[in-house]
Amino acid sequence: MKKTITREYLANCIKEELGLSRSDSLQLISITLNTLSDSLKNGKVLKIAKLGTFKIKNKNSRIGRNPKTGKESIISARSVVTFNASEKLKSRLNLE
Repeated sequence: MKKTITREYLANCIKEELGLSRSDSLQLISITLNTLSDSLKNGKVLKIAKLGTFKIKNKNSRIGRNPKTGKESIISARSVVTFNASEKLKSRLNLE
């Protein structure tokens, strides 16, 4: 069974590891995530050592096909967040 890592879980880990209060731990997580997302929003590449690199990739519009009906339709241009895992993370997860 897969478990999802939530803000609450991260806050509890920080609380136990650093001895911060629960509210301070949640605030630390919120500030960190807001800073990271604002950086991406402003067009910066976000590189976190031993984790990986997040960046915004712009995709052009294209023609797609509905696999059930075979009907073609236009998929509009959009921006997506991409993540490339670092070598350290890959080796730690045995993904190489």
